[in-house]
Amino acid sequence: HHGVDLWAWAREVDIVSDDHYLWAADEEGEIGLAIAADLSRSVGGGKPWILMEHSTSAVNWQPRNVAKRPGEMARNSLSHFGRGADGILFFQWRAGRSGAEKFHSAMLPHAGTDSRVFREVVDLGAKLGRLGEVRGARVEADVAVLWDFESFWAQDLEWRPSEDVGHDERIRSFYERLWRDDITVDFALPGHDLSRYKLVIAPAQYLLTQADAANLTAYVRGGGTLVVSFFSAIVDENDAVHPGGYAAPLSEALGLRVEEHLPLREGRTAEVAFGDARLSADVWQEDLVLTTAEPRGTYLAGPAEGQAAITRNRLGEGTAWYISTRPDAAGLQAVMAEIYADADIAPAGTPTGVETIVRHGDDADYLVAINHGTEAVSLDTSGFDLLTQEEIRGKLVLAGGDVAVVRLPHAADGSGR
Repeated sequence: HHGVDLWAWAREVDIVSDDHYLWAADEEGEIGLAIAADLSRSVGGGKPWILMEHSTSAVNWQPRNVAKRPGEMARNSLSHFGRGADGILFFQWRAGRSGAEKFHSAMLPHAGTDSRVFREVVDLGAKLGRLGEVRGARVEADVAVLWDFESFWAQDLEWRPSEDVGHDERIRSFYERLWRDDITVDFALPGHDLSRYKLVIAPAQYLLTQADAANLTAYVRGGGTLVVSFFSAIVDENDAVHPGGYAAPLSEALGLRVEEHLPLREGRTAEVAFGDARLSADVWQEDLVLTTAEPRGTYLAGPAEGQAAITRNRLGEGTAWYISTRPDAAGLQAVMAEIYADADIAPAGTPTGVETIVRHGDDADYLVAINHGTEAVSLDTSGFDLLTQEEIRGKLVLAGGDVAVVRLPHAADGSGR
């Protein structure tokens, strides 16, 4: 919800809660759900939070209200739980027979107690009853993605270089890559203390104050890895372009200057040479002048042909990357693989469609593993599955569509895995 500054709102409440409903048009709604859950946890300072509303199945207010399939409600609920929710609530208890919400799903649907939805509700209640010991356990992340409402509002004002550039798309693109690599994410503001993160990503930081730019620069100098996407650090808190030009406040961290924006015509793409690979990109290019940065990707076509497209800069003990175009999903995967290496982050190699999160408690850690796919998968872990009440010895077999919550001994590195 971009209508209010949730960071500011969270400071005024004792506990953060969220109403979350899948957007039916999103065929991978579990990723959008994860974004909302991580944001809820993050604006609350990492404390456990409450899922105050979600639905057992379809809602009634979208253009096409797609029903949840068997097991999807439990996966949704336990994904919120894994990402820090200590309470899982629904709207609504009994389906209303009349009025505006008569087609909105409920815990007790129109079909009554002899229905799949009601049986799944009862089963979920039993499972949640076995998870009481997890209450209060926290989620820890090595990666922060910047989420700044003030910047979003400024970027959404009129008269921009290209209508194809949007902050929601940029954040979803980077977050989706991290989700697919099974890397846990916090959201943060550019002025926060970022020192605990190995990697900080700024997908859409159009508005950046001088103070926040100094904070990001200090983060890099102190050993962090920073990734900045295009059309960032353009204006200050008064929506005025920074003295020195585009991205000027981050020139030391990035080791470059942006002389001009070079948006592409609708539907145009251009390849970028990145090592031995050829990446497809669209929407945007820039005329970059490198000072201390090294080019890691080069435009092969378009208005910036022959110039740097992706750069890497060393500053102090850390590294800053700049991506001046919009690579497709495969291209972003290739770039992020090198960035992970800089940040000393090793993706776990989790099977496709499997989401894992660890909550850290005082006496144990808890691995929440969710298989969004249809085929069974195996995960290397040992512990006690709180849902099935079974010991896991070396290998967790997770059926298609299934979820496990495994109590783990504390690992030496604190990761729990």
